[in-house]
Formats: sequence, C-alpha cells, structure tokens
Amino acid sequence: MHISLQIPYTGSMATSLAAPLTLEKFSKLPRGQEKHEVNAGELITMPPPKSFHSLVALAVLEALQGYLKQNPFGRAMPEAGYILSRSPLTIRQPDVSVLSKARIHSSDDYFEGAPELAVEVVSPSDIAEDLQIEVDQYLQAGAKRIWIVYPKTKRIHIFHESGSMTALDESQTLDGGDLLPGFSVKAADLLLSENREKA
Repeated sequence: MHISLQIPYTGSMATSLAAPLTLEKFSKLPRGQEKHEVNAGELITMPPPKSFHSLVALAVLEALQGYLKQNPFGRAMPEAGYILSRSPLTIRQPDVSVLSKARIHSSDDYFEGAPELAVEVVSPSDIAEDLQIEVDQYLQAGAKRIWIVYPKTKRIHIFHESGSMTALDESQTLDGGDLLPGFSVKAADLLLSENREKA
C-alpha cells in the first residue's frame, strides 16, 4: 500500500545511523533525551521535540484519554514502542497511540504490531517521504487509523485502513469514526489555533 501525503517539508526527519539492528541490540541502547526508532533495520535517532510540538501532542492525548474514560475501548499512551516488523526490524514510537484492552500487557517487551490508532505530530524538519513511509508501515502492521497532525499549516490528515485519506483544516471537526464511535473534537482545539504565532 502506498499513500502520497499532500504537504511537503524540507530537511531531515532524523539523524540516521546506517547499521542493521537486532531487537536485542536495540533494547540495549542507552536511553537519553533522544527518541530512537528502527526503520527496516536502520537506527533512527531524533532530538527531543520542541515545546509547541509537545503541547499539541498533549492536547491529542488528553482528548483521547477523556473519551476513553467514558468509553473503555483501550488506553491512550504517549510515545509507546511498537514492533511493526521483525524482518527487517521496524520499531516505531508514535507521539500518541490508542491500543485496545485485549492487546495491553505489562511486560517489558514492546507492543507487537501497530496500535489501532497512531498519531504523529509533524515538526517543521519532517519530510513527506519519511511520513509516507511511516503511514505505510503502520497500515501494513494493522493500524485502523493514523492521524498526521500539522501544527504549522493547521491541518490534520486521517488515514484509514482501506488506504483512503481525509484532510481537515482547523475549522472542521475530527471524529473517531467506527474505531472510536462518539469521539469528536474541534480540530482547532488539537492544533492549538489560539497559539498560531508559536507554531
């Protein structure tokens, strides 16, 4: 499945270290402020997010947590690790994710497969090609929805398991579809539109 994202970005999404990794080696990496992922056996290291990125991710997390308190489908989590593929190894850490109760475990392992919902908040340095790869990987690993949130351009792209995509601007409302029935939030509330000058 190959999906084209609409809004290009220039720059590099991450600092990439071209070395094939095993899950064992990845699990032993020192944990600092950097965020680590693995894309087809290649280690990807990203700097900590800037403040506005973190605030948008928090707004998404809080909206989902509020819904899930009343509709206990699963849990909304910040930056959980998911093994999307073992050969080649691909591990992603979405900014926010929703995982159904049946798949939640308390071991020290990463979650297997994609979350039902993966949310990525786009930084100015992200590029469309990297985001496209992530969307494809999430869908191929079983995600039902992916939300790509663009704080700078005030848009949210919703990718469905069928491969279709819906684009919202800040004047519209984001709903949970059949995955999160009854969930509804103004896109502007997630995009923190009142703080546009900080985006």
